Amino acid sequence: MAKNTSLIMALVIVLSASMASAQRGMLSINAGYMNPKDTQSGMIIGAAFGTAIDEAVSLGLGLDVFHKTYTEESKVAQVDEVGLTTKTYVTSVEYSRTVLPLMLVLNAKVPAGRYVGYFIRGGLGYEFLVSKEKNYEENTSKTRKFGGLGWQLAGGLYYNIGSRSTLTADVFYNNAEASRSVETSEKGLPVSERVDLSGLGFRVGVQIEMR
Repeated sequence: MAKNTSLIMALVIVLSASMASAQRGMLSINAGYMNPKDTQSGMIIGAAFGTAIDEAVSLGLGLDVFHKTYTEESKVAQVDEVGLTTKTYVTSVEYSRTVLPLMLVLNAKVPAGRYVGYFIRGGLGYEFLVSKEKNYEENTSKTRKFGGLGWQLAGGLYYNIGSRSTLTADVFYNNAEASRSVETSEKGLPVSERVDLSGLGFRVGVQIEMR
């Protein structure tokens, strides 16, 4: 995993340097929903910064943030009053999952009119997963960190709302498996934990051209 991380960070540095010198920078901000296979679904937000190669194609670096918290709890009491019912819950375990896909993104537009059109987007990069667990019954907590290569493919619509601003909406598929090494088995064999982060999602956003 360390070699993969170093490779991705090297690509990030090279791409960031090239985009910094570009005259037509592109900034995208988006929000949506993602449904990974091995975690609960939730909201995803992200941003990308890149450079326009020509009128139709742009290349950039994107970072998304998927965060989900949930608990194991049980109802221990309920009080019914006139016009009001209150319920009391006890939380035994609290979970937090954070996924950070860092992608090199290629975007291509296909105009269908003066203001509207289609676009496709592909991304390749590395995905980080941080899993936290707080057990209140046992008074313990633990944090596990995973990582792995991933890719995304998306397709959607765009609408030009200004000379340098565009609304976007797309459906995407995220493919990634994050893993981490744990203690070896009794026979000395390597043991790893894996989480499948693959799943469908959708997002809407705005793209701004910076000159």
